[in-house]
Amino acid sequence: MTDNGVKIDGIAAVTGAGQGIGLALTVEFARRGIDVLATVPEESMGAAVREHTAGLPGSVELAVLDVTKPGDFAFPDELRIVVNNAGIRLAYLPIEMTPEDQWRAVFDVNFFGLVEVTRRAIPVLRKAGTGVICNISSGSLFVPIPFLGPYRASKAAVSNLCETLRVELAPFGIRIVDIMPGATVSGINADSIAAGHVADAVRFPEYAPMAHRQRELNSEIPPATPAADAAVAIVDAILDGGGPMRYGTDAVSNQLLEMLRTTSEEEIAVEVLRRFGVSGPAGR
Repeated sequence: MTDNGVKIDGIAAVTGAGQGIGLALTVEFARRGIDVLATVPEESMGAAVREHTAGLPGSVELAVLDVTKPGDFAFPDELRIVVNNAGIRLAYLPIEMTPEDQWRAVFDVNFFGLVEVTRRAIPVLRKAGTGVICNISSGSLFVPIPFLGPYRASKAAVSNLCETLRVELAPFGIRIVDIMPGATVSGINADSIAAGHVADAVRFPEYAPMAHRQRELNSEIPPATPAADAAVAIVDAILDGGGPMRYGTDAVSNQLLEMLRTTSEEEIAVEVLRRFGVSGPAGR
């Protein structure tokens, strides 16, 4: 029994559990008395999981899982929740300057790895007749942010996949949750926006003005939400059996999600272009 009265008879699996949101989710599930299968890409990352979950009500089992090379990994019959959290984000570059290997690396983890984990989870959940598949997409999908081409494209693919999964798996009692986090203190942000790496694009004269403006706009973003707070919101969403498919993780991301639901994509694009000082046909 969890602390909000929802009974979970089984295990919650979390990918990318060694740091950031994944680690915070593992802690939050265990804090609520839910048993966790915490997967990490490297065995050395298990130490942080053990340290942060010691003494919590829910048990935590560790497994090494590189989602791009899952091998013979299989979920236990007790699986009831799977959180596809593993993800990467690389250099902030204009699309024309982003090499093919970066596109493939990002999609391999963020999309194809997620698909393979999901494929292996579905038969277990279908047999149980219940369960939740929670995919972590991105709050970057709320507006067309420049220099995030591979990351946003991979996360958009995840978010659209959620829509298809929602319909396909509804007859089996499997619920789909799409989490679109706002700015979060997490491992994936350690070497990106939070560290000013929008400057990656500054190297290219054609894009330098927009990159400088992006840095200015980033300074206006409210402080990032601690991963532990985001985890509380995510677990609440997973356990909210009567809720919608998509959730943010804080006041800002939930507000932007509502904007996404009620504002046309053209209106959003025009406003973003205005903030970047773009006029003419593209900005109409």
